[in-house]
Amino acid sequence: MKCLSNLLLTLLAVSCIGCATFHPSTNEQNARPDDFGIEYKWCEGSLPPPYHYEYTVIIKPSSRSEIVLTPDYPSTTVPKWTEFFKVEEQDLNDLYRVIVENGLFTQKWRQLDAAPVGGSNQTLVVTAQGKRIKIEDYLVSEQQVSAKVMYAAVQALVPKEIWERLQARRQQYMQEHPLR
Repeated sequence: MKCLSNLLLTLLAVSCIGCATFHPSTNEQNARPDDFGIEYKWCEGSLPPPYHYEYTVIIKPSSRSEIVLTPDYPSTTVPKWTEFFKVEEQDLNDLYRVIVENGLFTQKWRQLDAAPVGGSNQTLVVTAQGKRIKIEDYLVSEQQVSAKVMYAAVQALVPKEIWERLQARRQQYMQEHPLR
């Protein structure tokens, strides 16, 4: 069910990126600044090793971006796999537009008073216009959809081949490091 939900959010983000049209007056406010960058981190919930994993997607103002996957709880003995990829200028512009349209700069992002313990979590840090805005997971209900659309838009920029390669490496890691 969680996979289906994530897939639907990814499809929603891709459709937002690909199909949105703008009134000319809003194009200026949606223009991507030169310092636009993103760091998106996702961590699996509390699971026994080696089933826990986490990854970070870093979208840089230049076209060279990266994903870093840690296939277990981070430690000095656990590898980190880094894959680089290119994000086209138009894709960066579209991502910025999705972020603006979902209120990143206009909302005060609020977490739940009692965030769940032990589940997976995500964090989005956006740098733009000399500002750094951080969205933590477990937001109040009226902000959850906007945040999930932004998370999915970032995830959608990582090429499918890279996701598949990292998933295959993680599967191999789990086989080589059975439940401890």
